[in-house]
Amino acid sequence: MNASINPLKEKFRTFQGNLKNKLFELLFRPSSETLVSKTVNYLVLCMAYLGGVFHWAWLINYGRVHVKYFDWQKFFDYYGVIQKALFEKSIPYFMPYSYKGTNQFLAIPETDLSPTIFLLKFLSVEEFFLAQIIIVYSLGFTGCLWLKQRYQWSLVTFLFFLLPFSMNGHIVSHIAIGHWPWISYFLLSFFLLWVFRLVEGDRSSMHGARLSWVLFGILLLGGVHTFVWCLLFVFLLCLFQKQYWKPVLIGVALAIMFSSYRMIPTAITYFAYKNNFVSGFPSISVFWQALTSVKGQENMLTLGFGPNGEAPWWEVDHYIGIIGLAALAYFGVFLRLTKQKEWGLDGYRVLNGPMLILTIFSLGSLFKLFTLIPIPFISIERVSSRFIIIPILILLVISCIWMQHMFNRLSPRWTLILGFLAGLFVHGFMFVEHSAIWQVKVWGDTLSDVIIPMYDTASSWAKSVEWLYVPAVQISYLISLFALMAFLAGYVYFYKKNREKEA
Repeated sequence: MNASINPLKEKFRTFQGNLKNKLFELLFRPSSETLVSKTVNYLVLCMAYLGGVFHWAWLINYGRVHVKYFDWQKFFDYYGVIQKALFEKSIPYFMPYSYKGTNQFLAIPETDLSPTIFLLKFLSVEEFFLAQIIIVYSLGFTGCLWLKQRYQWSLVTFLFFLLPFSMNGHIVSHIAIGHWPWISYFLLSFFLLWVFRLVEGDRSSMHGARLSWVLFGILLLGGVHTFVWCLLFVFLLCLFQKQYWKPVLIGVALAIMFSSYRMIPTAITYFAYKNNFVSGFPSISVFWQALTSVKGQENMLTLGFGPNGEAPWWEVDHYIGIIGLAALAYFGVFLRLTKQKEWGLDGYRVLNGPMLILTIFSLGSLFKLFTLIPIPFISIERVSSRFIIIPILILLVISCIWMQHMFNRLSPRWTLILGFLAGLFVHGFMFVEHSAIWQVKVWGDTLSDVIIPMYDTASSWAKSVEWLYVPAVQISYLISLFALMAFLAGYVYFYKKNREKEA
């Protein structure tokens, strides 16, 4: 009897061991060239992508924002102006509304002027909201895949990155209340890739040019705030490493040239505009809650902060959850500080200073001093709590790099496999719970009886430059077009020249 049982036990142990090794190889190690590994990798990535598409479509109620609360009305009007211009084949210099103190439509920096606006000729504004968020999410997901490929992340590591990147409180809450230019956030995956390539040694002029295309894309989508955060980070980075100045200045200069269509009309129209600074995180307690707490909707409008309580909860919400925060603290800080020499890995120490400074700027009213300096765009950042998203994302990439190195050094164990998979499931569930609170349909039902005025009165300083506005738009668009064509022609010329040399 015992002789017949032992072989069965041995077979079961062998099967269990093989299953454990195979699962660990498929989920915790970089994808190999085997057919099984490739199939599982593609299948999981497709499911992750489609899950993200569904999440964003569901969050904005598939574009059906029936109650146009907070900023939604403004962006419905913006796209309505563009749609009308497309049908009439005219240039929308002016609009029948006054937002940001002016009716000079092409001077407002938060409008979406990306090539996809031509879809408005075939789609309703509601349908376009859905199409646009799927398009920009897809671009952001592509950038995430490039990060995965560059750092050879396993599926588990990639999902630990993707969840907080694409579903954190910052982006979810801002999109939910109608801050539509925040769709430019998804291009930060390419910004992260650019920063890490710079730190890892690519300081070429061509790498600087890559930054210009990221910044240009961000401004096309109206992401003027995202643009400023990126500039702040790279300039802080240059203070800690002088060798970075060349690629950074090349990238910023080209981005400004490409974006002249936006910079010049905005500068002329808003030359006397001044935003009143509100606040950053008012306390460490709020900072902790912003990262770890899922607030009920009944608290959203009552948890204001700032001198007069002007800023509601969505201005501090950067939810990444306890699991996400623990992962950043362990892999991105503790492990990196204690195992760097032993593992012989890059600790990315040069990023610590800029991350710390931006974090400090996000607290209290310290950044208010800088808004008083007459630097272009600086005064628009009146809610400095938003800055923290850049350090969070930088630390997230570092954490995943170190997480993967830990997986590569560990041997397969069931406790490790089941523990991380359970953590990943809970991690994702908490993000879905957070998004459910911010869902557009829920907000619309809550605010259906609330009248929220959005129109601004036209200001005297905007009227005073109206005579200069139209020629400024025409000249600036020519400058942008010439700069883009000159860059592309130069790129093709040098590319062909290098190919001839290699041949």
